[in-house]
This record gives sequence, structure tokens and C-alpha cells, in this order.
Amino acid sequence: MESKQCHLFRRITLLILIVLNFSCFSPDHKSDTDAGLPDTALVNKLNFRAYEHWSSFPDSTIMLSKRTLSMSDSMRYRTGKIDAFRNLGIGAYEKGMYSEAIAYYNQAVAIATEESDYGRKAKILSNLAMPYIALGGHTEALKQLNLAIELADRYHLPLIKAHAIHNMGMVYHYQQKDDKAILYYKESLRQYESLGDSSRSTFILGNIGHLYLHKNDLQHAKELYDQSLDLAEKNKNYKAIGNALQSLGSLYREKKEWDNAIAYYLKAKATLESTGEQTEYLRLLDNLATCYLDMDNMDEAIRYSELCYEMAKQNKQLYYIQNAANRLGTILEKKQELSRAIFFYKEYKSASDSLYSADNKEQLVRNEEEFKFKNQQNELESRYNAKVLRRNYILLVATVLIVSLLVIAVLLVKNVQDKRKANETLRNTNEFIEEQNALLEESDNFKRSLLSLVTHDVRSPINNLNSILMLIRDGLVPPEEIKKLLSSNSEEFDSMINLIENLLLWVNQHLHTSDLVMGDFYVRDIFRQIHGINMKRLEEKKIKLLIECDDELKASADAEVVMIILRNLVDNAIKFCKPDNQITLRAGINEQNNRITFSVIDTGVGMSQQVQDNLYAVSEPVSHRGTKNEKGYGIGLQLCRYYLALSGSELLIDSREGQGSIFRFDLDGSTDGCCIKNIKSLRVPEQM
Repeated sequence: MESKQCHLFRRITLLILIVLNFSCFSPDHKSDTDAGLPDTALVNKLNFRAYEHWSSFPDSTIMLSKRTLSMSDSMRYRTGKIDAFRNLGIGAYEKGMYSEAIAYYNQAVAIATEESDYGRKAKILSNLAMPYIALGGHTEALKQLNLAIELADRYHLPLIKAHAIHNMGMVYHYQQKDDKAILYYKESLRQYESLGDSSRSTFILGNIGHLYLHKNDLQHAKELYDQSLDLAEKNKNYKAIGNALQSLGSLYREKKEWDNAIAYYLKAKATLESTGEQTEYLRLLDNLATCYLDMDNMDEAIRYSELCYEMAKQNKQLYYIQNAANRLGTILEKKQELSRAIFFYKEYKSASDSLYSADNKEQLVRNEEEFKFKNQQNELESRYNAKVLRRNYILLVATVLIVSLLVIAVLLVKNVQDKRKANETLRNTNEFIEEQNALLEESDNFKRSLLSLVTHDVRSPINNLNSILMLIRDGLVPPEEIKKLLSSNSEEFDSMINLIENLLLWVNQHLHTSDLVMGDFYVRDIFRQIHGINMKRLEEKKIKLLIECDDELKASADAEVVMIILRNLVDNAIKFCKPDNQITLRAGINEQNNRITFSVIDTGVGMSQQVQDNLYAVSEPVSHRGTKNEKGYGIGLQLCRYYLALSGSELLIDSREGQGSIFRFDLDGSTDGCCIKNIKSLRVPEQM
């Protein structure tokens, strides 16, 4: 009942504020304070008031900003339009209307660019990164922030630079790159405090605390939260106080000290209710519901989840709709209230799809760019028409001169061009013929080498097997010797089977066009299959195979092709390892190109630089003996290179004699978004 009364109080307060704004700021009724202000000064004052309300009453921010936009338009006050569009973007972002926020910010950037107002442009670019972060467009967000920092450096705008650096920390925070995010947050904090601005310090300290909490460094996190709370209380910043209190509640929840956690959450609740802050209050309701769920207090968990869900629906906050609906569905399913559980699961899926659909995000950004372009076209059309007449006169004179010069130039160079064209055609034809001859010669050499391997290395084990079978058939081998005889030849048979498998793949490669069957797959599943295939050989040679890969890592490629490549690379590693050596299958994100790097690492005999150079240079199969005199034919390496080329990658080799070898290649990662589980474990940073 208390929460409903507080919620009703906030809504009544918002309604009164809107009515007052309409009455006080209507064109026929100015307040005593505003009566003597020039029109532009009044617009500036209203824009400032709109900005003051963005966190507590975003609806009021939007309403006031539309008002100032209309006034600025009527008096052609372009600075007022810039600030109005920026405030509209801030209000839309706070309400979760990210597409509208991007459109408003882009309109503000366009006008600021035309007016050469680089200070406002830099500030808006820093703001523009926020809806892109919310949509998961981290690359676009970093692009906007780098532009903001570049402008801030060029025009000596240290406060704007500090703000942009903080928002870059938020990008890496959402990407769970904790250490990188901490560096940016600390640099932002240092710059703000060096400028004598400590108003944002409490939020930055809280964000850094979230990252240490995520790293499970509870002591360091508590120190930062305590600093944040002390600073907020010193500045009497009640939003920051509520923020710091619930951060401490989350810390004690992590430590399972439930009484302390609930106490801090309830203190934060009382503080935030007095401020009317909506986003922070939503986060608090979500934290309270989660805490009671962890305590197995289902009734309180349901109560706060329902409050969070209702308020999130009103404010279109998809992240909190998703959390509350998923939690309610889980609890109600346990309580056998299946109808309501199904309803909330559907709400959870709908919110999750909206949040994490890559297609929706890309379409949304495209739509906003089209909207921005059309608005810019309309706004610039009038200016363009004024310049056309003057430009046409200049173009006419220039055209006469240019045409005259072109006629002379064409006559002079036409003959030279004709000769160059003929020479170029002849040179291209000769180069093509030489390339085809080289390819034919390379293919012929490979086929001859392959035929030699087949006639010698395949015939020999087959003849041995035939001889053994004839001896067994004629009863010339005692039963107790049969197993030993077959075992002694098993390695040669295994090598022959591997050769035949690679040979069939090679033949298929050269007889048919190879089409990759692209799809997403878990990398760890492929690694486990490779381990299972080679388990017997690993045990026989007493070699350990390790797998280093995140369980949720997914690649986008042809899974069968990846199996062929890794099977041949691991087979090669086993061949050149000795007992007690180690092979590691490793996969992870390469930050330089955002692809997945696959590595096969062994501690075997390694290769000299000359052998590595030969591997890169030779285009025909070359046989090398392993540590137990195993045969190798070189076809596997050719297959790896061929299939990696089809997949847009290449095989890289790094080896030292006596120190082992590393074979690695890159493939694309999956684009279906991160899993919900990982997102929930992330501490969401607060916006300043």
C-alpha cells in the first residue's frame, strides 16, 4: 500500500508540474519572472528547465522541449533548436524510446554542424552514444564518442571530454571488459576532479564499484560504494545517495548477508521516493525482488516484481520488463499458477526479443538514418536554392574554359591512350596465360606426387593386410599370435585410413565446386568431438589434450569443414609429440578483428625456420615421419589451406625447434547476441 501511495503521489506531482508548465509558459501568459525577458532568453530559460527534469520527469522534458522547438522555429533561433532537439533526445532516451532519441540527437548534430557550434556538437555526440549502447551498437557508440573527444581536444572543452571518456567506459562496461572500463572511468574521474567538478564523482565511483563487484573483489567494491555514499551525503545529492545505498545492498546480497542487504535497499527506497527518480527507482524494485527471491521469500519477491513490471511497462523500460516478467514466470510456475506464469513468460520473451534482436537493431538504425537524412534535406533546401544562382554563373564561366582545355587535351592524349590501352590488354593477356600455366604445372606436380603416394604407401599396408588374412585363412598363424600380428600393424592401417579419408576429400574438392554449409555452432562441442576421435592415440602416446574455451562461445562457419581442419591439425600435433607432451585446443575472441581465433598448440619437437618456410612454399604433398615413425603425407595441410581460403581465413604457423608449434586461424563469431544468463550477471552502470 505504501508503494502504491508513493507511486500515486509521483504521478499527481508530474500532472501538477505539466499543468503549471502549460499555464506559465503559454504565449498569452508569462510569469512575472519571465515577462521582461527577450524571446531568445526565454527559450534558453525554458530549455534549461526542460533539461532539469530529464531524470525525474522525462515527460515534462519532452513537453517543454517541443514547446521551445516551436518557439525557436518561429523566430529562427537555431541555437534554441539545437538545445531543444538535444533535450528531446535525452527525454526519449530516458523513456526507452531509443529510435526517437537517435533521430532527435542527429537533428541537433546537423544544425550544430551548420552553425559551427562545435561545443554543442561534441556534447550531443557524447549523448548520442547512449541510445546506441542501449541497442547494443557498441561500434557506432565508440565512433560517436571518438568524434566527441576529437572535437573536445581541438576546441579545448575539458568537461565534455571527461563526459565522453566516462561514456566510453560504459561501452566497455556493457561488453564486460572490466579492466578496460575501470581505466576509462578512473580517467574520467581524474579529469572531472582536476576541473573542480565533483558532482559526478559519486556516480563514477559507483560504476567502478560495480565492476569490482563483478570481478568478485568485494572489499574493493565496498570501499568505493562507501566513498560514493559519503560524497553524495556531503553534496546532499539524494539521487546519488539512493544509488549508493542500493549498491551497498547489492554488495551485501552478493555476500548473502540478507538483513544488511534489505536494510540498505529499504533506505534507498525511502530516499528515491522523495526525489521522484524513475529509472533508479525501477532498478531498486528489481534489486529488492531479486534479493527476496534469493531469500526464498516468494510473497515479497512477487510483490516487488509486480511493482517493477507495472512501472517498467508504463515507462517502456524493456530491460526491467524482461527481468520482472522472467522472475514472475519462474515463481508462479513453482506455485502452480500456470496461467499467469505463461503470461509473464510471453512478456519476458517479447521484451528479450526486442532488446537483443540484431536485425531489429540494424533496421532501427537504418530507419533513423533515413529520417535524419530527410530532415536535413528539407532544412538545407532553402539555403541551397539561394546559392544555386551564384554557383551557376561561376560554373558557366568555368565550363567554357574547361571545355576548351579538354578539347585540346583530348586531341593530344588520345593517341597515347589508345597505345596504352592496347599495351595493357596485351600485358593482361600474357599475365593470365602465365598464371594458368603456373596453376596447371602446380596441379600436375601435386597429382604426380599424390599418385606416387597412392601406388607406394597405400599398396604396402593393403598387401600386408592381405598377407595376414591369407595366413589366418590357411591356419598358419596360431590364435594367440593373431591379435599381436594385427596390433603391430594397426598404426600403419590407421595412417592408411587417414590418408584415404583426406584423399577422398581432396578428390571431391577438385571434381566438384565446394559450397560451404554455414551455420552457428558451439566451439566447445567441436573440441570435444576432436578429443573423442583422438582419445585412443593420445592414450597410446601418453599425451595430454587440454581444451580452453568459454562454454557459450559460438562460431559461424561450416562445422564439418572446421572438424576436418582441426582433426588434421590435432593429428599432426599428436604425430610430433613425445610422451608426457601436451596439446591445447584454444578458442577466444580476437579484439583486433572481432573474430574467433582457433589455436592448436603443442609442446612437441617443433620445426626449424627452414621447415616452416618449406611448408608455406611447397604446394605438393610432402611426407614427414612422427616421433614414433608415423607416416605423414602432407595432404591434410593442403586441405586445411583450401577450406580456410573458402572460409575467408588462412593458416598461420609459429614454431621453434624443440619448443613445440602453434597452428592458428580465424573464423567469424555468431551474431545471435549474448545469452541472457551472461547479461543478468552484469552490473548495469548508471548514467550520470
